[in-house]
Amino acid sequence: MREIHYRNIGFPKTGTNWLWHQLGRHPQIDGRFNVQYKEFRPKNIESYKKIYQDYNITYNLDTHVFTENSSYLRPENIHEHTTHLTLIFRSPYEVLNSMYNMNKNNNPNSFISKDEYTTMSAAVCQYGGIEYIFDYWKPCKLPIKYMVYDDLQNDPERFMHEICDHLGLKHFYDNNRGIVFPTKKNDPLVFDNKDTIEYINKGISVIEDRLGRDLSHWKKQ
Repeated sequence: MREIHYRNIGFPKTGTNWLWHQLGRHPQIDGRFNVQYKEFRPKNIESYKKIYQDYNITYNLDTHVFTENSSYLRPENIHEHTTHLTLIFRSPYEVLNSMYNMNKNNNPNSFISKDEYTTMSAAVCQYGGIEYIFDYWKPCKLPIKYMVYDDLQNDPERFMHEICDHLGLKHFYDNNRGIVFPTKKNDPLVFDNKDTIEYINKGISVIEDRLGRDLSHWKKQ
């Protein structure tokens, strides 16, 4: 079997756990799956490569890798330990809501206000600076398949087949997983700061331009 070292470099809250489940059951995957948030587990390239030594097909699902904290994440290095890349985009407003509820549930006694969280998270996740993310990956020698979370919600089987095509694997879809994607709206963020909305919408426009896709339904006025 040929080696496939697949990494998803998309945003958080873009279906990585679902994708992890799907790939873990693919009959052609002969390896251990690995879900790691690498910014919390820095490694150099050589130590990272050791993950793959005993397996023919392996994959990693990462987010937040458009950072410069570790040498093995740099675009000019990533092709040394990766063969296939995807980057999944999702509406930043949905991502922020999902992250807000997750973090509030995990840290109920030490949580900032909604307004502070929205402004901080939008900046940290670089939703207005999407151009930077595209530019950051230019030095990478691997082609990146850009995908949209909406497609995963609307037709998960087709979405999974697209991943398989990208990896050169036969089509596979485990419909027993079900769809558990919706962002919980029990305590949604209120986006009423015009500067924040403008900042996030600017990032969405960049994604539209780069992907040649209408994502106006993501934007808030």
